[in-house]
Amino acid sequence: MQLNVQKLKQLRESKAWSQSQLADVAGISLRTVQRIEKSGIASPESVMSICSAYDIQTNDLIKKEEPSVDMPPTFLNVVRYKIDNMNIKATLVSFSVAFIIAFILTV
Repeated sequence: MQLNVQKLKQLRESKAWSQSQLADVAGISLRTVQRIEKSGIASPESVMSICSAYDIQTNDLIKKEEPSVDMPPTFLNVVRYKIDNMNIKATLVSFSVAFIIAFILTV
């Protein structure tokens, strides 16, 4: 999962915790906390542990997709975003249906 690193650090600093203290309270290793704060990537289990330590919901730490300034919200961008967030099976079904519809319309 991609986390909001700034929010994660802000929460830790608001409690005046070191990375080691967060690791102890969350029940994860210090190295895991260091890696998460550096990369912003964490397993669902680590996210749940950290959120439990702060008594917050996982959605509070997950990085929100922000629209890019150089990429206006066009139809194609919206479709790409939705496809990126679908699972593989749903993606294959969607492309198959779209291909069939496009084929029928061109005939």
